[in-house]
Amino acid sequence: MLALLPVDLLIIGMIAGALIIYNIIKRWQSFRARHRVRQAGKAEAAAGRLLETAGYRILAVQERVPVVTKINGKPHKSHIQADFIVQKGKQVFVVDVKTGEAAQKPAAPENRRQLLEYYLVYRPDGVLVLDMDKLKLYHLEFEVEFPSPRGVSPVPCILSFCAGILAALLIIKGGKIS
Repeated sequence: MLALLPVDLLIIGMIAGALIIYNIIKRWQSFRARHRVRQAGKAEAAAGRLLETAGYRILAVQERVPVVTKINGKPHKSHIQADFIVQKGKQVFVVDVKTGEAAQKPAAPENRRQLLEYYLVYRPDGVLVLDMDKLKLYHLEFEVEFPSPRGVSPVPCILSFCAGILAALLIIKGGKIS
């Protein structure tokens, strides 16, 4: 019969302990994920009721827009998914439902990037952030000034256009300026 040394028992115990801790952590993470999904579902239903009470008509829930990003010519498929698309009057809005600290800071960089992404993809009249903790609705609008391409100045184009008009007028009048 093979006798185990204390070092062997220590190693077996460490491996068994590591496996037990690993399984406990995985089960806890799974439980937390299921809990978050249930909470999100409840918050989404409550958000829909809140939006309707505020006079918004729900057009879509969890609408996915496919996006293809090409990296060195190779396409990578993904999607953008907003919580709600709503309408009030003639205006259409994308709604992002948030809880916790993120909801209280809609202009924080990480939130702004996501909301700007919604704005550019869905092209709504505005973006709404619904803080489910405080039951507060934030209305965001973006004014994006796209920079002109580098090296291209509109001044030479405008001067050339004006010179062309002046030359055309001189030719039409026979070279006489009245």
